[in-house]
Amino acid sequence: MDESEAAEARSGSADKSSSGDLTAAAVGDDPTSSCGGPDEGIDDMFSHLELNEDELDDVVIGVEEEKEYQQAARWLAIGKVHTNRSFSADALFEKMKVVWILSRDPIFREAGENLFIFQMHCLGDWKKVVHQGPWTFRGWDVLIEDYDGLGDPEKFVFDGLHVWAQIHSVPELYWKQEVLDDLSRRVGKVKEAQMYPKLFFEGNYVRFRVRIDFTRPLMRFVTLTL
Repeated sequence: MDESEAAEARSGSADKSSSGDLTAAAVGDDPTSSCGGPDEGIDDMFSHLELNEDELDDVVIGVEEEKEYQQAARWLAIGKVHTNRSFSADALFEKMKVVWILSRDPIFREAGENLFIFQMHCLGDWKKVVHQGPWTFRGWDVLIEDYDGLGDPEKFVFDGLHVWAQIHSVPELYWKQEVLDDLSRRVGKVKEAQMYPKLFFEGNYVRFRVRIDFTRPLMRFVTLTL
């Protein structure tokens, strides 16, 4: 093989290699290919599907089975750890078992990124987990809400947190349910109010449990105009 033939052979080999690379890129990397790109949603993919007869054969849940499943799904809660950092789900569960001290360990599973489903075994345990708190894990808020078991966990909106708050120095003349309700509603949605709490801390105050909205600035002071 002379020098020109060798150069031609090398050129042909390079063309084949380049062609192979381009073909692979077209199949695997092109976001407009039929394989679907990263921006193509599942709903959009389903909209192009044509189901055959077997795929249209629905699984039907009977009325009695539905009642049985609803009964078995009592005392569910959905929780989310308010952080973008990763952590061990087992570490979270072990920590919350110690914090909650329930009559029985709840059933729990991961349902998404930092998202969890809990099922308690009795009403008392469920009330403690959902209505008490606030709960934290490694300094991050653990948001807990009631859950019916039907909605998509990934679409559940966690936009608030239940906390205990206090309003101090309300004059005795205005220590009335309607006045205190108006004051506490300035902070958030009131779930429980204690007009005459046992004074765990020094001071003269009303204690109430309120849901604060993450989308709004925290209310630090409420005033009473006479």
